[in-house]
Amino acid sequence: MKEERKILFDYYDLEGNLAVESVWAIKEKNGYKIKNIPFFVPNIAYDDVISVEDDNGELFFDDIIKESGNSTIQVIIYDEINFEEVTKKIESFGCGWEGSHLKGYISVNVPMKISYAPFKTFLDSQVENKKLDYKESCLAHKI
Repeated sequence: MKEERKILFDYYDLEGNLAVESVWAIKEKNGYKIKNIPFFVPNIAYDDVISVEDDNGELFFDDIIKESGNSTIQVIIYDEINFEEVTKKIESFGCGWEGSHLKGYISVNVPMKISYAPFKTFLDSQVENKKLDYKESCLAHKI
């Protein structure tokens, strides 16, 4: 079994304050492979391989070694009634998602092999219907 560790990422929150997010990763021979979908950190996706700096046993993100080709989309679903409907639709596109500690806030992994355009069309239609909003946090896909 490969060693699984929390990697700490510094980022700026919506108010411009420095914040830290921890993301699970597994040790690879050339770095750490991201194994959960980031909620707040920009420009990082599931299965990216990164280098880290060890600061007294805590591992901090240093650099991206190899991009996975996956995209990370951060989504806020406004109405709890729509939550299951929206997440099932996300899964129907072949995307995975993780829920955060914030109500209605999820992070979506769009695998490299999935066409992003139909999924983006769905997201845009949901924005128009005021069901959700989203941010393309790490966009590897071409539209």
